[in-house]
Amino acid sequence: MLRYKLFRWFAVIVLIFGALAGWLGVRLIGQRVVEEAQRRVRSDLNSAWAVYDAQLRQLEVIVHLTAIRPPLVEACALPPSQNPARAAEVRGVLGKVRLDFNIDFLGVVTPEGRVILRGAPPYHEGDFRTDNPVIAKALSGSPNSGSLVLSRSELQLEADGLAERAFLAIQDTLHARPTLEKAESRGLVMLAAAPIEQRGRVIGALYAGVLLNRNFDFVDRVQSLVFSQERVDGVPTGTVTMFIGETRIATTVRTRNGNRALGTRISSEVAERVLDSGGSWEGRAFVVRDWYLTAYDPIRDPRGAVVGMLYVGTLERPFRDLSRAMILRYVSLIALALAAALAVAFFVAGRLSEPLHRLAEASQRMQRGEAGPRVAVGGSCRETDDLIGAFNDMAEALSDREQRLTAANAELAHANDALTALNHDYMETLQFVSHELKSPLASMMNYTYLLRQGLLGPINDRQSEALGVVASNERRLVDMLRHYLNLARIESGELRPAPARVALLADTLQPALAAHEPDLRARRMRVDNRVGPGILLQADPGLVREVFENLLSNAIKYGREGGLISLHAQPEGDRIACAVRNEGPGLTAEQIGRLFQKFSRVESDAHRAHGAGLGLFISRKIVEAHGGTIAAASQPGEWVEFRFTFPRAREEAAPPAAAT
Repeated sequence: MLRYKLFRWFAVIVLIFGALAGWLGVRLIGQRVVEEAQRRVRSDLNSAWAVYDAQLRQLEVIVHLTAIRPPLVEACALPPSQNPARAAEVRGVLGKVRLDFNIDFLGVVTPEGRVILRGAPPYHEGDFRTDNPVIAKALSGSPNSGSLVLSRSELQLEADGLAERAFLAIQDTLHARPTLEKAESRGLVMLAAAPIEQRGRVIGALYAGVLLNRNFDFVDRVQSLVFSQERVDGVPTGTVTMFIGETRIATTVRTRNGNRALGTRISSEVAERVLDSGGSWEGRAFVVRDWYLTAYDPIRDPRGAVVGMLYVGTLERPFRDLSRAMILRYVSLIALALAAALAVAFFVAGRLSEPLHRLAEASQRMQRGEAGPRVAVGGSCRETDDLIGAFNDMAEALSDREQRLTAANAELAHANDALTALNHDYMETLQFVSHELKSPLASMMNYTYLLRQGLLGPINDRQSEALGVVASNERRLVDMLRHYLNLARIESGELRPAPARVALLADTLQPALAAHEPDLRARRMRVDNRVGPGILLQADPGLVREVFENLLSNAIKYGREGGLISLHAQPEGDRIACAVRNEGPGLTAEQIGRLFQKFSRVESDAHRAHGAGLGLFISRKIVEAHGGTIAAASQPGEWVEFRFTFPRAREEAAPPAAAT
C-alpha cells in the first residue's frame, strides 16, 4: 500500500537525518564551545598586552618628563665629579622618582654611553651602556622603550637586591623539555630611555627600568582586570604568566601546595612554537597541574629577538562541563523531534498517497518534454491541492521562462560578439595612433632641439623659455606614447619578456639617470645611488629600463624640490630586491591602495597629476611578467618608496641581449 511505502521512506529519511543532525550537533557544540572559549582567551591575551604596553608607555612618559628637569640637564652639562653637591641633588631627584612611581632603577649616561649617575644604591658609576639598544636610541634623540634581558652582573650594577629578586631555582615540570640548568639568574625588565637635551643638542640620556621577575603586582592586576574573581572548586579560572625563556618568572598559576609556580617551565610543544619559531600558540595545554585553554605570545626585545613570553589561560574544565550539559539537552530535543516527525510522517503519507500519483505522472511527462494537460485537483486535502496548483503554475512558468531564456541567450551572444569586435578595434586604433604619432613627434623634438641650440638662427630669452616649455611637453607626449604602446602590448597579451643578462647599474640606471639629468637639475634634486656594479639581473633589458624610467620620473615629478632620491638593490635568494625612494609629501593608505590601477592618478594640494595614469600599472605588469612583486610604502609628509623584485642572473647566463 502506498501509504505504508511513503511512511517507510519518510521514517528512513527522518531517522537518517535525525541521526546525522544529532552527530553533527554534538560535534559542533563541543567544537564551538571550545572555539568560543579559545577566542575569549585570545581576547584576554590582547587585554594583557594592552596592560603591558600601557605600563611601558607610562614608564616612557615618566622618563621623558624627568629628563627635562633642570637638575638633570645641568648635571649632564657639568660632569657630577666636578660638582658633588649637584650629583647628590640629582641622586635625590632620581631616588624620589623611583619611589614615587615604583621603578626599580634609574641611571644617567653621557653621549658616549658612560653611566655618570644612578638613582639606587650602591650608586655604581663609570660603566658603559652603549650596547643597550633602548639607551642607544635615546642618545640619538628619540625617547623609546622595550623589553630586555639583563644579566646578573648588570642587575647588580643597577641596584641592590635586583639580582637576588631575579634569581629563581628551576623546577622539574611535566611535559617540559629536558635541561641541565638548575637556576635562572637573568632578569626580564621593562626599560625606557629619553634624551637629555640642552639647546637642541643631546648631552646625555636618562633610563629607568622595572624588573618583571617576581613582579606579582602586574600579573595579579591583569588577572583581576580580565577574569575578576571567577573560581571553580576554589581554583581561579584564569591565569596570567610572564616568562623569561622557558621559565616562569611572575605568575598567578599555583602549585598543589598553593605557592606560585615560579621556576616551572612550559611544555616542549609551546617552547618550539613560540621561543624557537617566534610564533604565537593558541590551544589546549597542560599548565603545571591542570589542562587550560591557553594563548602565548613572544616578548621581543628592540632588536626583534624573542626573550620571553606573555601567557593567558583559562581552565578547560568549566567549558567541558558546559559542553556536556548542552549536548545532553540537544540530544533530548533531537529524540523528541524524531518521535514527532515520525507521527507526522504517518499522517501525511496517507493524505499524499492519492494526489502524489497524479503529480508523479505529470512530472514524468514534463521530464520527457511533453506539454500534457494540467493536473486535476483531487480535493483530498488542502495542502496537496495547493501543491498541485503550485505545480501547475510552476509548469507554466518554466515553459514561459525557457522561451524567454532562449531569446535572452541569443541577445547575449550577439552583444558579446559586438563587444569583442569593439575591443579589437580599440586595441588596433590605440596601436595605430601611437605608432603614427611617433614620427611627427620625433621631428618636432629635433626641430625644437635645433632651435634651442641656435642652429637655425639666434633666439631671444623669451623664445628660449617658450621652447623649453615646448620641449617639456614633448617629453610628456613621448612618455604618454610609450605608455600607450606598452598598454596595447599588455591588453593584447603580447608583453612577453625576453630575458637576458642585465648589469643593473651600467645597462639601466646610468642611462636613465643621464636622461633625467635636466629634470633633476631643474628641481635641484640629489640622487643617492647605492646600486653596485655587481648587481646582475636575468630579465628583459628594455622592460627593466621601462620600470626604472617610470619610477624615476614619478620620483622627480612628485618628490620634494631639492630633496633626495635613493636607489637600492640587493640580492635576496634567487631575486634582486630593488627600491626607489624619494623625499616628499608621501601618500595616504587610500592612495597607495589604487596606485597600480590602470588610469589611476594621485593628486595632492602640492602636485597636480599629469600624464595618462599608466606608468605604475605598466610597471606592475612588467614586474609580474618576470615573476616578481611590486609594492609601495610611505610616511605621509616624509617619503614614499617603491619596492620590487626581478630575477637574479644565473652564473651560466648568456651575455645581455637587446630588448624586444
